Amino acid sequence: MIASVVATLAEVGDAFQAIVDEFADVPGVEIGDVGNDARRVPITIDSPAPNALEEVTRRLLECRGVAFVDVVFVHFEDEPESQAAANPGEMDKS
Repeated sequence: MIASVVATLAEVGDAFQAIVDEFADVPGVEIGDVGNDARRVPITIDSPAPNALEEVTRRLLECRGVAFVDVVFVHFEDEPESQAAANPGEMDKS
């Protein structure tokens, strides 16, 4: 699963870069382009499972300076590509 979220920061003063660095330390997280004084930080989460996506989002919420995290986009895959390739006759026929 891949999701795009936006973390909105409270007033963080000089701690902005430290907060962005803390986001970057979370496994599966990639930080989008931000300016030095941005209050909104675009983030992409690459997660192996829906539960992991929720866990990463909660972890971002726990980072200092975060007011809230908005989920912008989630890409769900119905079944892994390798399984679909191995069983092409079992695909949805509707």
